[in-house]
Amino acid sequence: MRRDAPIVVLALVVCAGLVACGEPVTHPKAPIVPELISNGDPTGESLYGNVGALMYDYNGNGRVEGGEQVCTGSLIAPGVFLTAAHCVIGWPEGANAQFYVTFDSNLLDRLSGVIRATGFEYDHRYGHDQANLYDLAVVFLPTNATRGITPLQLPMLGLLDKLQAKGGLNDQMFVNVGYGTGSTRTGPPGFPWTGLREYSLSEFMGLQQNWLGLLMNANATGEGGDCYGDSGGPKFFEGNNRLIVATVTTGDVPCRATTWDQRLDTPTSREFLGRFVTLP
Repeated sequence: MRRDAPIVVLALVVCAGLVACGEPVTHPKAPIVPELISNGDPTGESLYGNVGALMYDYNGNGRVEGGEQVCTGSLIAPGVFLTAAHCVIGWPEGANAQFYVTFDSNLLDRLSGVIRATGFEYDHRYGHDQANLYDLAVVFLPTNATRGITPLQLPMLGLLDKLQAKGGLNDQMFVNVGYGTGSTRTGPPGFPWTGLREYSLSEFMGLQQNWLGLLMNANATGEGGDCYGDSGGPKFFEGNNRLIVATVTTGDVPCRATTWDQRLDTPTSREFLGRFVTLP
């Protein structure tokens, strides 16, 4: 990260064994050549405008600034912002924690569209079962504040299973979108942060009952991945930027190998999401 002082971000929770830890990460002061989300590109204002940054007023000055990004998320209905459960729990205020959301593509420019959340809800089964972390949450926004932003679509029940049964995932590329850090490819792990909404591609690795696994070893694949601060961010099929199939949950600590994402087409994910939006 190229900033005068480190910032603290509740990040993509990357721990061995698919454990979602909630500890904040302090980014290094030393300048590192940024590699964006992880070997990706900025979206600009026109691409993925329905993917936003979850923010929290760390310094308590009554306003949020670019360095106070917590996680990433997606608008899935007017006033409903999907992110990860581990992004919204563990705050001093508990259920009264005040979050903000912005869909600005550059957090280091003057923020022009910060939205004060009216509340949030997470799946209270979160963390009780390592085979399924139930790592989903929704943040509520005033519906008029998201006017003009087209909500993203959610998948039908069992979509990924049906595609995999036909061999349709074997050569599938997935798009990662988020505001999180990059990751250095060699040497001691480094996590540069640009404040930009960025996207990258990852190859399909495997499908489990509740998880979508993707490869993000840029040295091996020539593609990219996600990293700290991308938690809760969407996964798209390459070529379809309207349908979210999974959200970022966990991966390896240096963000150099794999990412495991919460599937949204499973019965348990749909059970939670169906409380807040109409499902296909």
